[in-house]
Amino acid sequence: MAKAARDPWVWGQVALIAMVGVVAPLLPRYVSLGEVDPAINRVDPDWIRWLGAPLVAAGLAMAVWGVRSLGRSLTPGTEPLPGAPLVTSGAYVHSRHPIYAGIVLLLAGYTLAWSNWTLALVVGFVALKYFGAKAKVEERWLVERYGLYESYMRQVRRRVL
Repeated sequence: MAKAARDPWVWGQVALIAMVGVVAPLLPRYVSLGEVDPAINRVDPDWIRWLGAPLVAAGLAMAVWGVRSLGRSLTPGTEPLPGAPLVTSGAYVHSRHPIYAGIVLLLAGYTLAWSNWTLALVVGFVALKYFGAKAKVEERWLVERYGLYESYMRQVRRRVL
């Protein structure tokens, strides 16, 4: 954990999640964005915002499945734990990064539930780009650490989403 605490990718994801957690509920209610305000900064009707609930549930389920599949190999950082086995079962049969994909869905769904579909798309896109970049860094470590990872990469798509 000490090494992960020094990993800038870990701090970046904490900042992204915290920012979305605070901004999604507060931005459309208390902040004016000037000319772009009507496009991004509004609260959609309840029936639209309720569409965020299945996204949150799906994202949470995907992330939890990924965490459970990793077991003792789980680390928040990009570098694999020393001596941890390469996990290619469970959620990792379908996606190389199910936790990241789950977090992207969860953040977009949470934003939709609190505000509007436009902001949810923006948050989803930003999260997708962030976790896609983190996945590439992580995969360099995985290729270096595990000889079988390149073969696994050819069989299973990255699917950060």
